[in-house]
Amino acid sequence: FDNFNYGGSGGNDYSYGGTGGGNQDFSYNQGDTNMGGGWMNSGGGDDDSKVRGGYKNQTLRPVTIKQLVEVPITTGDMPVHIDGEEIKQIKFVGIVRNIVQQSVNVTYSVEDGTGKIDVRMWINGESGEEGTRDQMLDPSIAIGKYVRVYGELKFFNNTRSVTAHKIRAITDHNEITCHGLEATYVHLCKTRGPKSVSAVSAPYSANGARMGMDDGMTPVRSAILDAIKNAPSNPEGVNIANIQQSLAGRFQRDEIVSAADWLINEGHLFTTIDEHHLQATNAFA
Repeated sequence: FDNFNYGGSGGNDYSYGGTGGGNQDFSYNQGDTNMGGGWMNSGGGDDDSKVRGGYKNQTLRPVTIKQLVEVPITTGDMPVHIDGEEIKQIKFVGIVRNIVQQSVNVTYSVEDGTGKIDVRMWINGESGEEGTRDQMLDPSIAIGKYVRVYGELKFFNNTRSVTAHKIRAITDHNEITCHGLEATYVHLCKTRGPKSVSAVSAPYSANGARMGMDDGMTPVRSAILDAIKNAPSNPEGVNIANIQQSLAGRFQRDEIVSAADWLINEGHLFTTIDEHHLQATNAFA
């Protein structure tokens, strides 16, 4: 879904200063162009971010449309929450299903496979009017085309819609997949917590099993893997009878057969020329 270009290199996509995952920092640059048009408050007047805890809430959250349509409708200027966290700016990817153009705005009906929502792009009469009007008339943003939307979730007359700050056509369809992965990753991090570092970085033993983890490896199972690893290299694998013979002084025959079945079911071993010849899945790695 998202083109992971967070290093600030510009190009056709926004570049974010964050490190990926979670919410990206709100500030961005695209080449040397200052997009304006509602992305940053320009000083003066009331700043609702002061009421909601400062600029820390000005984050850009990757979402699916399903997450947006499941947000409870609120009244007034109540904050919006997704996964228990207040969000302000959102980004998502979808396909344009309908376009309604009016004198002051264009409404796009956008669908992403999880839901559909109206996206409204207004002409900003105070700043960036020409740029906004050109974008609204951009022929690449058409029915049946995929777009990326940046904006805010709004409520009016008991309905949800997105007020867009930027809509652009997608030219690389890998971006659709990447955004889906990013939105899923952020959702899981917010609801289940980040994956433990120990689970990611646990070292592997020589037979490919992770060490120091409850991975189901028992002494007899590890011994079978070691026996196959230490046997003479043979594409036909190792006969289970030879394994039983080599481990006869340590384990019972039934134990070895049961352990071999477990290793096959878990993907550590596979049968070769017949059900009695076994080979380790990482034997030729």
